[in-house]
Amino acid sequence: MALRPDSARYRYNLGNALDALGQTGAAAYRQALRLDPAHVRAARRLGALLRRHGRIDAAIACLRRVVALTPDDASAHNDLGSLYMLRGLGELALACFGRALDLDPSLGEARFNRGKLRAETSPDDAARADLEAASALVPRLATEAACHLAVLHRHFCDWEGEPARVAALCARIEKTMGEDPRRGLPLLTLNVVPVPAALRLAVARHLGRGVERETQALRERCAFRHAARRDTERLRIGYVSPDFRTHAVGTMIHDLFRHHDRDAVTVHAYSLVELDDPYQRSVRAGVDAFADVSRESHAAIARRIHADGIDVLVDLAGYTTHSRTAIFALRPAPVQMHWLGYLDSMGADFLPYILADAQVIPPGSEDEFSETVVRLPHGFALAPAPPAEATPGTAPSRDELGLPDDAFVFCCMNGLHKLDAECFAAWMRILARTPGSVLWLPAGAPTARANLERAAATQGVDPARLHFSPRVPLAAYLARYRCADLFLDTFAYNAGATAAGALRMGLPLLTKPGTSFMSRMGASLCAAAGIPEMVCADIDAYEERAVALAMQPGKLDAVRRQLAEARDTAPLFDAPRFARQLEAAYRTVWKHHHDGAGSRCIDVARVG
Repeated sequence: MALRPDSARYRYNLGNALDALGQTGAAAYRQALRLDPAHVRAARRLGALLRRHGRIDAAIACLRRVVALTPDDASAHNDLGSLYMLRGLGELALACFGRALDLDPSLGEARFNRGKLRAETSPDDAARADLEAASALVPRLATEAACHLAVLHRHFCDWEGEPARVAALCARIEKTMGEDPRRGLPLLTLNVVPVPAALRLAVARHLGRGVERETQALRERCAFRHAARRDTERLRIGYVSPDFRTHAVGTMIHDLFRHHDRDAVTVHAYSLVELDDPYQRSVRAGVDAFADVSRESHAAIARRIHADGIDVLVDLAGYTTHSRTAIFALRPAPVQMHWLGYLDSMGADFLPYILADAQVIPPGSEDEFSETVVRLPHGFALAPAPPAEATPGTAPSRDELGLPDDAFVFCCMNGLHKLDAECFAAWMRILARTPGSVLWLPAGAPTARANLERAAATQGVDPARLHFSPRVPLAAYLARYRCADLFLDTFAYNAGATAAGALRMGLPLLTKPGTSFMSRMGASLCAAAGIPEMVCADIDAYEERAVALAMQPGKLDAVRRQLAEARDTAPLFDAPRFARQLEAAYRTVWKHHHDGAGSRCIDVARVG
């Protein structure tokens, strides 16, 4: 470069060398592009680097340049599509993957990306075909494709042969982790598939170590130091989430922040997704400082959090879509924890605490988590009222929804992927014992509907007693609950925000807890809503209780009255009390951290 300062090639080579050393080659790549705007390799490497650092919009700009310069390069279209997918721009991503496959039908990465996107947004047979093709074309993607295919089977309610499929998947996952410690796995999908808890924890630890490796050089450059503070100072709490919006998490927490005691804490929110909707506006109005950091790099966000002096940083996303786990690996705050967005262990040293309660993580189950378990006294979740713009209006008539006026309507508005053969069989036995009753479900994929109707007929129930409704906007969806009589919870993966919405609308929930966080949410929500008797010990008790409530109207009316009376006093609906218990938890964890206590669980004292 000293000999040829005008050489784009040498600038590009310097960028590669810096990258290889774990330093940033971004400046060198940009210099190469200034000298030669058509330097495709520099634009591509800069885009990849920006992606690693979480600067997705800047990376998109680089890949757009690559596509413009090489319009017949299938892999460039695929890379641009994968960036659009990360940004939540599904239609643009699908168009890119389609163009890539038009140019090169054998490009397995594009086939995988399209199948994954379809599986997440509109699971159908086309998604399955793409994922199966990707497995054959790119063996290194076979394990990830198998994870997504296992979830697709659940979306299709295709339970035949599931134990054998899951056993094969578990063996494949273990082999992949052993052979390639850098290979990521879609852990969120595995929460839906019945894999053993020990394997889920092993995958979580694998992912946590991967994030640590990827951020090591960046962590060394940041090297945050946390100053000592006086105990009398207010704690500065930071919440980080992509879901301050119309999303399961956003609908449950949007009203929480305004109820925090400003004499005890100050509240900062860092939004990882840029969106203007009623729920995000509610969050903005309730916090002391709101920052849209969706276009910033991992390091820039971490530096902002550190500069804000955040004491306790709360991750509300975990390993879910649009999360930025690398921010927490940089350790910008002295105390870091996760809550609500990811309902299992993160397996990561940089998130050493998980907020829960005694229902979802009961005493004795702490070893299923890498974190210190912090048990809240009044339940792990809140069911706040929606903002005015999303408040449910008048309920539609049953006739408008295709439901019989004179029938007892059981419903479950969980995604169909949460349903399994054992649960559906119990529901069919309940229908068989309650003449004239119907079961109301979300529409799902056509394949799922056909499989459910076939399963009902096999178990002696007329398929016409199953009613399916398509998705509608949130306010209309909540209003629909007034047309149902009883919400039947799924077993392996309970309703979360769905159940909270139903309970908020006065619809009783019947649940049966299992052996994981995801399968114990219903019990926690019922207890916090003041109707603990709706928690059943086993399947027999669940069926008996459902039949009794359907056949004896007085019993159901009593539960409805109890739920209505609890709306003003029960912890699930009491945002101020919920905020007090969070503040107590933050103070307790802060002390635990500074005392260097080694306990595996913390039980927060009751408040209010």
